[in-house]
Amino acid sequence: MKTRNVSFLAVCICILCFPVAGQTGIAYMAPLAKDSLLLDIEPVSSEKIIAVGERGHILESTNGLDWQQQAVPTTATLTGAFFLDSHLGWVVGHDATILVTHDGGQNWVIQQQFPELEKPLMDIHFFDAQHGIAIGAYGLFYRTENGGESWNRELHAELLGEDDRAYLDDLKAEDEQLYTQELSSILPHLNRLSSVVDGRIYMAGEAGLLAYSDDRGQNWQRMDVDYYGSFFAVQQQSSGKVLTAGLRGNIFRFSDDHWLPIDSHTTSSFNSIVDLAERGTLFVGNNGRMLILKAGKTELSRTADGKAIVDALVFKGQIIAATEAGIKLLDLK
Repeated sequence: MKTRNVSFLAVCICILCFPVAGQTGIAYMAPLAKDSLLLDIEPVSSEKIIAVGERGHILESTNGLDWQQQAVPTTATLTGAFFLDSHLGWVVGHDATILVTHDGGQNWVIQQQFPELEKPLMDIHFFDAQHGIAIGAYGLFYRTENGGESWNRELHAELLGEDDRAYLDDLKAEDEQLYTQELSSILPHLNRLSSVVDGRIYMAGEAGLLAYSDDRGQNWQRMDVDYYGSFFAVQQQSSGKVLTAGLRGNIFRFSDDHWLPIDSHTTSSFNSIVDLAERGTLFVGNNGRMLILKAGKTELSRTADGKAIVDALVFKGQIIAATEAGIKLLDLK
C-alpha cells in the first residue's frame, strides 16, 4: 500500500470530460485519461493493475502498456486504492470519497462522499472483507466494521506531538466539547498507510508524523524522528527493513528503535517506495527523481521529462509509474 503527495500540484491539466450512462449511475469518461494526472497505481491481481487520479479517473491494464478507463460515478480526484483480492477493492479521494467494487474494478459504487467537508482522503487499507480504515488530510480517519456499508469518523489524539497532547489533556478537563473541536482542528495530515506485516501497520503524515498500530488502527504509537517535515511514504520491505521518505529528499531507515537518516543527494521530495527485492529499494518523487538504495549505497537518476512520479510498482517485469503526466514505464539502466 502506498499518500499521495499533492504538494506539487501546481500543474493544471484540463481535460474535457463527458457523461455516459453506467450501471452505477452517471459516470464520466475522458479520451486522454491515461495521460492525465494519476496519483496511485496498485495491483488487483497478478494479472491486472489499476491507476487512479484526477476527475475520477480509474484505469486498468493487464500488460502495463494498454489501458482501459472504467466508468466511475464521480468526478472527484481519486488519490488511493486498495484491493483485498482480485474482486473486492476500494478507492478513496477528494470530498472524503470512498468507492467500492465487487467485480475487480469493472463497476464502482459510492460508499461515502462528503463534498461539504472539502477534505481529501489519501489512503485506505482493509484488514479483511469487513474491517478497514481510511485516512486523509486534517486528521481525517474513518473506520468500517461492515465492509464499508457505514463509515465512522475517529479522532486520534495519540498522533499528535507531546506538547499538543499535554495542551489537549488540560483542555479536556475543562471543556469536553471544546476539546473535541480543538482536536479535530489541529490533527496533522495523514498521508500514507503501509501494508500489514506481522499484524503491524505503519502511518506517515505531516509534521514528522510516523506511527504504528498493532491492533488494526484502534490505537497508535507515535515514533520519534529527528525531522519535522512531511512524510509521504512508509513501507516494510521484504527484507524486514522499515523505510520512510518525504519532503526535500528526506529518507530514513528504522533500526534498533531509532530512525536513521539516509543521504539521498537531492532536495526533490519522494512520494513513494517500491520494493525491488534483490535489486534493492526504489524511491520515486518530484522532478522525475528516482533513487535506488541497495546494501547501504544510493544511486540517483532522473526521467527524461522530469515529470513528478507519484507512485510506482513492479508488474510483469516492468516498473510502471503513475505520474503527473499519466502512465510511464521507468527505465533504471
